[in-house]
Amino acid sequence: LLSIIDEISFGILDVFLIFLLCIVVVFCIITSKRFSKQKKQLLLNEQYYRSLFEQNPDVVITFDLNGMFISANKAVSSIFGYSLDDLINKPFIPLIVPNDLEKALLQFNTTINGESSNYECSVYDKNGKQRKINVTNIPIYLNKKITGVYSIIKDITEHNSAQLNLVEAEAKYRSLVENSQVGVYILQEGKIVYVNPRLCEMTGYTYEEVIGFNLTNLILPEDLPTVHKNVQKLFTNEMISMTDQFRIVCKDKRIVSLEVFGSKIEYEGKDAIIGTIIDITDRKNTELMIKHMAYHDQLTDLPNRYLLKEKVDELIRESSEYPNVFSLLFLDLDRFKIVNDTMGHEIGDKLLVEVSSRLRNCLDEKDIISRYGGDEFTILLPQSTVERAREVAKGILTSLSNPLQLNYHEVFVTPSIGISMFPEHGLTYDMLIKHADLAMYFAKSLGKNNYQFYTNDLIDQSQHELDLEIKLRKALERNEFILYYQPQINLLTNQIIGAEALIRWMHPTKGIISPAEFIPVAEETGLIIQLGEWALRTACYQNKKWQDKGLPPITIAVNISAKQFFQSNLAEIVEKILFETGLEARYLELEITESMTMDVEQAITTLVDLKKIGVKVSMDDFGTGYSSLNYLKKFPIDKLKVDQSFIRDSTTDPNDETIVKTIIAMAHNLKLQVIAEGVETKEHVYFLLEQKCTEAQGYFFSKPVSTEEFEKLYIIEETRR
Repeated sequence: LLSIIDEISFGILDVFLIFLLCIVVVFCIITSKRFSKQKKQLLLNEQYYRSLFEQNPDVVITFDLNGMFISANKAVSSIFGYSLDDLINKPFIPLIVPNDLEKALLQFNTTINGESSNYECSVYDKNGKQRKINVTNIPIYLNKKITGVYSIIKDITEHNSAQLNLVEAEAKYRSLVENSQVGVYILQEGKIVYVNPRLCEMTGYTYEEVIGFNLTNLILPEDLPTVHKNVQKLFTNEMISMTDQFRIVCKDKRIVSLEVFGSKIEYEGKDAIIGTIIDITDRKNTELMIKHMAYHDQLTDLPNRYLLKEKVDELIRESSEYPNVFSLLFLDLDRFKIVNDTMGHEIGDKLLVEVSSRLRNCLDEKDIISRYGGDEFTILLPQSTVERAREVAKGILTSLSNPLQLNYHEVFVTPSIGISMFPEHGLTYDMLIKHADLAMYFAKSLGKNNYQFYTNDLIDQSQHELDLEIKLRKALERNEFILYYQPQINLLTNQIIGAEALIRWMHPTKGIISPAEFIPVAEETGLIIQLGEWALRTACYQNKKWQDKGLPPITIAVNISAKQFFQSNLAEIVEKILFETGLEARYLELEITESMTMDVEQAITTLVDLKKIGVKVSMDDFGTGYSSLNYLKKFPIDKLKVDQSFIRDSTTDPNDETIVKTIIAMAHNLKLQVIAEGVETKEHVYFLLEQKCTEAQGYFFSKPVSTEEFEKLYIIEETRR
């Protein structure tokens, strides 16, 4: 039994030991796992800390209690420029700018006494440059004992600089806004919440009075809808910015025009509009004045041709939507030029003003009268029938039949009126004006002081000649002609001895028109007589003017047309012009052509009458006509002009050379002076001198030039003398 008990006891003990061993093993396993987990956590925390330390964009430094560098992360070089090796076991004190050293030490001591601190100071980097930093100091505890200091440093140099710039910019902006000559406003919820002094000055209200104003308190009611619409578009982002013009009523009830710019902003947490305002009242008034000047005649204040064209074009456009008939009257005052010339431009201007007034009285409010130019007026009768146009034309004739009282002068003027109808006589403004103008000249041709409607029969006439005749007549009335002068030179002395006066037409749009284009028409229509008399008077007047200036007297040569030459009173006209201008007859030379001498007896009679006056006579273009040499010796002429067609090739063509030599020799034998025209080269000059021809004119010396240019040549030549 005992042995059995012993065996049983021994077995229980073994089981217990085994159980105990198992418990120990389990405990060891659990402890090992726990230790391993703690170790892993410790390693993980260490990695977290190291990452936070090393990868932190801010500088992290640990100091001992004496302020010596213990460690730092990589960012330290971004501020100080030093590596960790440069700083380790060294104090921070030398890095602090002296002015901030006391503050830095105080903050450090506060931290090692157990309180975290934050402050700003300036430090030196490795290059000696100052940098502004923000420092946070945290005490390091080990076993509840402070063993050092953590410093987290941020570089705020640029941040502070930006803030400083921002403050300066804000100050500048505020100064700019407050002192600006442009109005500045902020609008929020339809009310004004800010204005600068300039805007107060514009409106006449004080700052306190205008703040809180609703737009409806300032803006004219008719301008409000557009303003509200644009403001709404800004708030709903339909527009990025706004530019608008409207009118406001100032405190003193003045109405001013403003140009407003605006854009959306956030102001004190709410949407608002900020912008500028410019007072454009003067500009608007100037624009209106300029527009009025551009579209109205300065003398009569009537609409001019440009406004008339706009109105006619408008009626033509409207006719595409509904039938429209209207008439255009073109009116020209008969004999206005005579009044202007005899009584002076002042009386002429007053006459035009009075005529304008009478024309207005003949028209309805819807009718438009314009001064087309000079003494021409145009009248637009909207929605006018032929009967209405005839009625208005008759009324004008009646109104202008009564004398005009101007400065104690009783003046009579009559109109010639041409009428065109839309659409019958033209579908464009230009065509309607042209046809009314043609009808007006047709009225003049019928004896003036009447009206005529345009008819297609007028086109059957020679359109070009008719237009040119019309333009020539107008050109004479408007003084569009001028004289150019080509010097005549003594080849021996190279001095100016005379000048040929050559007429030119200064067309207002085409510029200078050659005589070849208009002289034939002028001769055919008889206008050449009036034109020639003008040229003769103008040339004599100019020559006398040069003499009065003290320049040596020269002979002025003027061409006489065939129609002039065969006037029975040509000598009387010439004598009258010489008397009026004060020019001595010996300084005037009249140029005729060979064709004028075909009626020998009449030519001799006219030439003798002219010679009695004392003027000189030359035969122009000699050699190209059909005059008999037998009669040449009978003509009382003083000079022959060798035609340029012979001179041009005289040095290269033997035939032309022979002709020129013959003409010069004949002139010498007949005791006549001889002058060559069309001289263009030195060879021409040498050739003429060899033939004892001592006078010439041509491009070699000068082309025909204006009065001013000729006078300069004249004065230069006089200086050389």
